[in-house]
Amino acid sequence: MVDFHGWEERAIWNDIKLGLKHLQDIDRLAMVEDKWWEKGMSMVCMPFTTAKVRYFDRAADDARAWLVQAGAAHCR
Repeated sequence: MVDFHGWEERAIWNDIKLGLKHLQDIDRLAMVEDKWWEKGMSMVCMPFTTAKVRYFDRAADDARAWLVQAGAAHCR
């Protein structure tokens, strides 16, 4: 998330539809952010998904590694 200021109503609805359509397709959700309050956004997502949600503080490489780790486990 870069310079996140909020959602427009239509964007919220589109995110909900996408999430419902692919609920079982997403195993992990990495959120890379840089502000303390954005960490709370990752917690807000948790009740709306069965995926593991993890916050990364500007650690995009760590987030990618965590996501790749999940993908490698599915390929075994």
